[in-house]
Formats: sequence, structure tokens, C-alpha cells
Amino acid sequence: MSAPQQQPYQPTGPFGAMQPVQTPVAAPPPPSDSRLPRLFAAMMGVFAGLLVLVATFLPQSTYEQLSEGKSVTKFAETGWTRSFDIEPSAEEKEFYDKTHVARYGIPLSAAALTLFAGAAVGFASYRRSSTSPAATTARTLLVAGGAGTAIGVWMLGMDISASLSFGQDTGRFVSRYGTGSGFWILLAGGLVALLTIGLAIVANRREPAAPRQVPYPATFTPYAPGVPQQHYPPQPQAYEPPAPPTPPAGSALQQQDILRPSPDNPPQPGNM
Repeated sequence: MSAPQQQPYQPTGPFGAMQPVQTPVAAPPPPSDSRLPRLFAAMMGVFAGLLVLVATFLPQSTYEQLSEGKSVTKFAETGWTRSFDIEPSAEEKEFYDKTHVARYGIPLSAAALTLFAGAAVGFASYRRSSTSPAATTARTLLVAGGAGTAIGVWMLGMDISASLSFGQDTGRFVSRYGTGSGFWILLAGGLVALLTIGLAIVANRREPAAPRQVPYPATFTPYAPGVPQQHYPPQPQAYEPPAPPTPPAGSALQQQDILRPSPDNPPQPGNM
């Protein structure tokens, strides 16, 4: 009769059907936060460029001269030319023909075109890394265009501020200098250009590296929170037969062992 085979131990209870631990799959990293400043910088660059271009064709400064309360001279200056509301006399027209306005429209238009170019490259490189050549080019163009716009607006503002101090009132003649709608739109474009510079600099940050996924060790077994770890009984050891007992001293078996020839000293005719 054969002995029954021993079944392997299978734990029961809430942990009996526990599935093997699998290594968690790393989720795709979310879009980097530096992409949003790059997108906003490109959008603000387009907005600033549009404001600057439109403002160069609108009146930026005005001049009016009154004689005994009656307007005799009145004109407005843009970033490109001078326009008269009251047609000047022949002598005045000859004088104005020999002079020209400060054409701030040239540098301001160049700065606006630089902003447009930076915005176009920024939109094209939106999904690329912030250290890619396209992203670096977009950032450089936006910073350069924004700085050029801010400097041009500041210089024009200083020029208009100086002209405002030329106004005088002698009682008979009154000279008035003022600002036009183009100046205020240009000032708004300069503020947006400064915002574009700030966003372009913030977009220079590197994307954060994705967190490294560390797999669970092979001996790790997850347990529910608050549940004590279950201890299993030790596995039974394999059966080993006991060693034969030692014969008592002076017995016939022990004497037989003593008289038995040693393997190292085989029996010979002299010791038999």
C-alpha cells in the first residue's frame, strides 16, 4: 500500500486568491508647463505687433496755433508723415516741405515684423522641447522684437513729452501741442511687448524630467491597510531514517566489530 502524497500548502482566507504582483506601467508624462508660456508669448507677440503697426499710421502728436481765438494752423503727425487740417499758406507750405517728421514708423515696423516672425516660429515649435533650435529661435526673435518695440515707444514718448513743453500763450497767439490716438495705442503695444519678453524668458525653463518608475521587489507582497500580515506555518521537512543504535559495551555485537578486520588492514595468514 503506497503512502498518500502530500499536497502543497495553499493559504485560505482573504489572501488565498492573491494575484502575482505586476510591475506598474509608467503613464505618459503630461505636457510640460513651459509650453503654455511659449504659446502665450507667441500670441502676445502677434497682438503687440498689430498694435504697433496700426499706431504708426494714426496721429501721434498734434499741433494747433490760434490767433485771437481763431485757429490758423492745425496739423497732426504720424509715424510716417504730416497731415494738415487747415491748409497752410504758401510761405508755410514751403517751410514744411523743407522739413519732415521723425519717421518712427520705420524702426517700429521693423520691431513689429520681428515679433511676427518670432510668433510664427513659436507656433510652429509649440510641441517641441524648449531647448530645440526652433524654440530657441522663436524666443530670441520675440525678445528682440519686444525690446525694440519698448525702446521705440520710450523714445517717441520722450520726444512728445518734450514737444508738450513748447506750448505758449502770449494772449494774442496760442500754441498748443498734444497727443493723438496713435500714441496711446502705441503705448499699449509697448506694454504688451514687455509682457511678451517676460513670457519668452519664462519659457526658457527646461521641461521637468518624468519620474522614474521603480518596480516592486520580487519578495514584496501588498497588504490592505490596517490588516496584519498573515504568518504561514513552516513547511514539513523531508523524512530522514534514524541512524542505527550503538550496541552496548561488552555485547557480542561490539566484540564482533572489534574482531572484524579493518579495511585498512586486510586479512592475512598471520592475523586470521
